[in-house]
Amino acid sequence: MGHSAGGYNAAMIALDPKWLAAVDMQPSVLSGWIGLAGPYDFLPIENPEVKPIFFFPNSPPDSQPINHISAASPPALLIAAKDDKLVNPERNTGGMARRLREQGVPVRELYFSRPGHGTLIAAFSRPMRGLAPVLDEVMAFIHGQDPASGISNDR
Repeated sequence: MGHSAGGYNAAMIALDPKWLAAVDMQPSVLSGWIGLAGPYDFLPIENPEVKPIFFFPNSPPDSQPINHISAASPPALLIAAKDDKLVNPERNTGGMARRLREQGVPVRELYFSRPGHGTLIAAFSRPMRGLAPVLDEVMAFIHGQDPASGISNDR
C-alpha cells in the first residue's frame, strides 16, 4: 500500500516482476495491493518537478505501472480524491482500474469528494476520518472483502 509516490511504488512492486525478483520473490506471493492517489500513467510528464526523476524527455515507458499489468497481477484497491489537482484521478486511478479489469484482475475503485490529494491519506487519522471512510475501505480489502465489487463514488 502507498499514497501518491508510495502508490506508484506499491504498483511497481505488485505489477513489475523484476522488483520482487531482485529479492527472490514473485508477485504471486501478494494477496493484493492498495494505491491511494497514485500516479500510474503519467507520460508525457507535465509536472516540472517530476521531470528530472523520470529522465524527461527520455522517460522510459516501463517506468509506468500501467504498462506492467497482466492477467496474473494481484487484486487491487484504488482510492482517489475526485478533485485531486496533483495526480489526475481519471487518468491514473481510472485508467489503472480499466486496464486491470481488461486483464480480468479484481479491482475496487473508489473516489471521494471531500478529501484532496494530501487529506486522502490524512483520513486515516482519527481527527480526519470524517472526510472519507478510507481506513474502513482499506481494512475491508485487507480482510478479504470482494475487490471485484466495482466503482464507488463517495461511499
